[in-house]
Amino acid sequence: MFKSDRFLRIALHIIAVLIVLFLLTKIPGILAPLKAACSLVFFPVVLSLFLYYLFRPTIRKLDQWKIKRPWSILLLYAAAVGVFVSFAIWVWPILRSQFLNFSDNLPQLAQNFSDQLQLLLFQLQEQEIWGTRINDIDVGIDIPQQLSGYLENFINSVTTSLSNALSVAAWIFLVVSTVPMILYFMLKDDRKGYAFLLKIVPVKYRPNFRHAARDIDTALSSFIVGRVFLATCVGVFDLIGFLIVGVPYPLLLILLIILTDMIPYIGVYLGALPALIVGFIDAPSSVIWIVVVIAAGQMLRNNLLSPIIYGSALDIHPLTTVFLLLSSGAIGGFVAILIIIPLYMVVKIVVVHLYRYYRSSKVKQVDLT
Repeated sequence: MFKSDRFLRIALHIIAVLIVLFLLTKIPGILAPLKAACSLVFFPVVLSLFLYYLFRPTIRKLDQWKIKRPWSILLLYAAAVGVFVSFAIWVWPILRSQFLNFSDNLPQLAQNFSDQLQLLLFQLQEQEIWGTRINDIDVGIDIPQQLSGYLENFINSVTTSLSNALSVAAWIFLVVSTVPMILYFMLKDDRKGYAFLLKIVPVKYRPNFRHAARDIDTALSSFIVGRVFLATCVGVFDLIGFLIVGVPYPLLLILLIILTDMIPYIGVYLGALPALIVGFIDAPSSVIWIVVVIAAGQMLRNNLLSPIIYGSALDIHPLTTVFLLLSSGAIGGFVAILIIIPLYMVVKIVVVHLYRYYRSSKVKQVDLT
């Protein structure tokens, strides 16, 4: 019975492979070249896959207009170049000016934030609770000093990141320069990759593989296109609100909000935090208006745009999302946070289809007996 249990044998094979990989990690230097090569290839492939799902609906729409696929891709690239040139002419100078101004004024902004925070704490300490001033209550810690220490560590980390920005930008340029070529062949050979994989799969597994591949493709396409569209719409709405309120560095803050909005559930809070800090430094009363603008943008997104784009919420529990984001952030940083939800969706679909196949095979064996 042990040998006839296919599921148990597959599990043992997986465990054996994992043990071999674990032992290989204990040999110094043996996996270093492979790790460097994978890290160099990983980002261009992931970015190309992201752009593939983002641009594929446009390419397939052009196919319906009887435009050949290579010409469709070239037209798409020409439009992308036009958008990039427009960005470089009209948007980049403003963004560059705000970024340089922000980086130059970062120490002064940190000091202003500390002063505003200490003033606020002083005003709070003068208040009374049941006839006793808050300042007379001994909590065992010096709150302003603790916050100043945290702020100093944050400034040091940001300064270090800005000093390494040039080397990071050079690495990004080297990696991203390969993306157009990879993306071209992904769009050109759209369904050929799927057909190739389908030929490799044994005939009896092909129906299950076809259903799983269709579900994965639909999930990734709807997630990527939907998140980009929603983040862009909310970003434009928040930008208009920031300009009306008069928030400093509006374009820089909005780009950060759009980027973090790709993260479900907690992304809005991550993007709103820098805007609230900058608003608090500029004028504490502006924090209320920033909260109003961001809340209005989220109401527009959740009540109007999301039902149109998704039709229903993502089939992921919010608590599961929080655990995934926390664990991925601890392991791989911000990049891992961005890709963990699509990766979880793929793994979940694969596991569900494997379980369904296992149950159906068990039912067939019972029927035969």
